[in-house]
Amino acid sequence: MTTGIVGAAHAVFELGVSAGNVGNDKIMEQKKENPVALLLSSAMMLRHLQFPLFADRLESSVKRVISEVFDVVIANLD
Repeated sequence: MTTGIVGAAHAVFELGVSAGNVGNDKIMEQKKENPVALLLSSAMMLRHLQFPLFADRLESSVKRVISEVFDVVIANLD
């Protein structure tokens, strides 16, 4: 889950923490990041910087790729 902390003078957009990773030392030690969270956090930043069209394009691209991957996985289950 991505998060954004916005103040009067500064803003921070981060990847956040998956609830499944909290307290799971094995996953935390691997230091792996979620690329989808990175892209969605970037979209939040773009929206904050008043670039909503770029944010929309990024979000729709992420959704399209996830949908295509999901379709391939489902098709190969048989």
